[in-house]
Amino acid sequence: MGIKKVAIKVNNPRIFRSLVQELRKNGLIPTVDSGDLTVSDFDRSADIFIQGEDEVKKAITYLQCLRLGKRRFDELLIGIDTNSPRLTVVIVGDGIIIDNMEVWIDEIEDVIEEIISKYPYKRVYIGVGTGNKYGELVYKLLSIRFPFVKKVNESRTSSKNPYVNIKDKDVRAAYMIALRSTKC
Repeated sequence: MGIKKVAIKVNNPRIFRSLVQELRKNGLIPTVDSGDLTVSDFDRSADIFIQGEDEVKKAITYLQCLRLGKRRFDELLIGIDTNSPRLTVVIVGDGIIIDNMEVWIDEIEDVIEEIISKYPYKRVYIGVGTGNKYGELVYKLLSIRFPFVKKVNESRTSSKNPYVNIKDKDVRAAYMIALRSTKC
């Protein structure tokens, strides 16, 4: 599906502003005229109907899926690189990096919960690099709330790889951890 323009038909100015910012950030063109899809907060027959500001991020993630020609991701992989108290989290949907972020250790549970609730998926895998004390701590924190979290061997995850062309070494490591989390 070739989604480029998204028509915004909302009454709430805060929702409008948030939608415009998020659409631009994701490489989509917001318009008030006609577009490939319509997002609305008053018209229930729109392609994407949102009721409040808190649903803007969910609408954007749904648009990301539609942009790839899917209604939901077959596999959602979450990789966490734990080299410092500031963790790098990478979200991979069907082999494509959707998002990456840095979070503190005390925020990681809420961030993972938000990611899982925000992105539509069939299967989810969470991998934590456990090559240091931060990794062990994050694994223990997450395994209480999410029993399907896996420990991943971090060896050589941040080293250059001809198959992975990512410049930031922490993002590259988190990406490799996410991919390795699917192993049994």
